[in-house]
Amino acid sequence: MSAAHDYSTFWLLFGKYGPTMTIGQLREAFFPNAAMKTMANKHSAGLLPARTGDVYDTRDVALWWDTQRTSRR
Repeated sequence: MSAAHDYSTFWLLFGKYGPTMTIGQLREAFFPNAAMKTMANKHSAGLLPARTGDVYDTRDVALWWDTQRTSRR
């Protein structure tokens, strides 16, 4: 197995952000040029992973990103 298979999206995000991510961290990781208002609009439109309280579960973010990435192929 190659090194690429050793690290999943979840483990990369978990290593940097821990078990939860704020909307600011989500923006930093995936939408660095987006304004916070744009991020709020994306959340309201259901274009971001589900939020628990004021944070995103890193597992949900990883699943969301992997789904986004594979659907573009």
